[in-house]
Amino acid sequence: MGTVVLVTGANGFVGRHLIPALLQESNLEVFATDIHDSLIAETDTMSSVMYLKGDLSDRVFVNRLHQDRPFDCVIHLAAVLSQATDMNTYFAIMNSNIQATFLLLEAAKNNKARFIFPSTALVYGNQKGPFREDMLTNPGDFYALSKLMCEQLIRFYGNKYNVPSVIFRIGILYGLSQTGQMFIPSLISALLAGRDFPMTKGEQTRDFVFIEDFILAVKTVLGHNELSGIFNIGTGNAPTLKEAAQIAERVANAYGVIKLGAVPYREKESWEYCLNSTKALRELKWQASTSLEQGLAKTIAFRQKGQSAHA
Repeated sequence: MGTVVLVTGANGFVGRHLIPALLQESNLEVFATDIHDSLIAETDTMSSVMYLKGDLSDRVFVNRLHQDRPFDCVIHLAAVLSQATDMNTYFAIMNSNIQATFLLLEAAKNNKARFIFPSTALVYGNQKGPFREDMLTNPGDFYALSKLMCEQLIRFYGNKYNVPSVIFRIGILYGLSQTGQMFIPSLISALLAGRDFPMTKGEQTRDFVFIEDFILAVKTVLGHNELSGIFNIGTGNAPTLKEAAQIAERVANAYGVIKLGAVPYREKESWEYCLNSTKALRELKWQASTSLEQGLAKTIAFRQKGQSAHA
């Protein structure tokens, strides 16, 4: 029997890419969970995945997880991602991000399991990049703060209970099948629909990471149990949002919908967002191999193919 890997947030953007990639490895057995009904059962390739629906902030459910199928490694993807500032959002983030991470760390401790955690480069806050792992953290919103608090919990469990861990501080992920209100999927939807896309002047920089590159980083870590620590996962190349929008416009061959300057900058705008991933290259032998233009071309072609199939 191979290594049993528990993947939380299985139905999310990253989970839908990660699980098929893990199933390609003959030495891994995948156990998945999400708070929503499973999408996994809809495809034959996922038939070998054991799936449990439940709330990771519920202690009874998390206890059931590691009792039903003891696991060797947790890849904790599940999280509430929101930069809203209302109390209901803060409460949801506390429950889904911090409480769930604490309970899963307890389960990992009891199972003597490894803990792999995708954090965010937002923990560095609004400071001058490129960001390095040894820089001070200064999260500028509650979501980023929750991720940093999870990092601290993970390091505490490592120091006190010897729970081995890897933390990824990731740039902005994008890629095939991504939906929602983030910049790239929203931009692509507008371009392909010929719908106006109002945005700021786009002078702020962002380090966009193609999903396939991140999946490779996770698989690299899974293949080497001796690896631990915090690793930046970025390209080291951070175009402005204006430049990124213009690349997407050119790839989609859809001009005239981007409305630069139609939206004001946020009060505490993050201007520089670029990661130094030298440590990942040195210790993981990982580096991003997909340029933004290449990743956008794949993503837009995938979306266009889906639209043609439903036409």
